[in-house]
Amino acid sequence: MAGAVGRPRRSAPRRAGKNPREEILDASAELFTRQGFATTSTHQIADAVGIRQASLYYHFPSKTEIFLTLLKSTVEPSTLLAENLANREASPEFRLWALVAAEVRLLLSTKWNVGRLYQLPIVASEEFDEYHTQREALTNIFRSIATEIVGDDPRAELPFHITMSAIEMRRNDGKVPSPLTGDSLPDTAIMLADAALAVLGAQLPDNREEQTLELIRQASGQ
Repeated sequence: MAGAVGRPRRSAPRRAGKNPREEILDASAELFTRQGFATTSTHQIADAVGIRQASLYYHFPSKTEIFLTLLKSTVEPSTLLAENLANREASPEFRLWALVAAEVRLLLSTKWNVGRLYQLPIVASEEFDEYHTQREALTNIFRSIATEIVGDDPRAELPFHITMSAIEMRRNDGKVPSPLTGDSLPDTAIMLADAALAVLGAQLPDNREEQTLELIRQASGQ
């Protein structure tokens, strides 16, 4: 058929997604989070999507590339937001609160608990150095802002770990815990952002939720 991309499907679409690439990522996220990287095959992923295995390679050159794409999706939006925050005249308390809330919001916005992927042993492989670099950069941003508040204090490490606790708090059943919305933040995001400042003994900024939502809109180009 004219205009067709890749090979034809083996069956009707089985996955939510605007295109085959998104469907592949959705199926991969489920399989990786439920049974791990090593025991998930590209054949299983293709079957879960309803496409031929050869068609999968049209969109991703390897299983590793699929996994890396999912890993990067957990850090790239928050890194962009952090860059926007660095260009604003705002208190470190607000910048840290906004970063925690935005990252938790992201971790709760997916069908599958993709944040769990970084806990898998395979992530230590050199194949994922790009992700390690991005994650370390994001971790350093959390630490740097916290240090502005408490100075050279071990507590500066805690806000990032408080943020990542959202991974343990959410389910992994194919249902989005907190769908993305432009007019409110998830209760869990607000709770953990408040906790990140409380552990540093910092005062909560005024209008923090509204300002954070505006920053997210700016970062996403809305």
